[in-house]
Amino acid sequence: MPILDWGCAMVAGVDCPSQGGTVLLFEPNAIHDQELSGTWFVDAGCLAEWLEAWLAGTSWYEEEAVGEGLYMPLWADAASRL
Repeated sequence: MPILDWGCAMVAGVDCPSQGGTVLLFEPNAIHDQELSGTWFVDAGCLAEWLEAWLAGTSWYEEEAVGEGLYMPLWADAASRL
């Protein structure tokens, strides 16, 4: 379920069937050879964690976090769920 439109076609969404509601990031610039499973990343393990980081100002999109080598893993279930 989409929860935030970042612009430039990037969207954050909650994987409702997951335990706690994993927050995913769709990043269309990661499309390679028409394979969409490489465009979905795990932004946070659960919605509560994502909201806490947002409120604390510690998320990847914060100005201070840019360039810190932040790694966001691919969503492992993407290929089987898309």
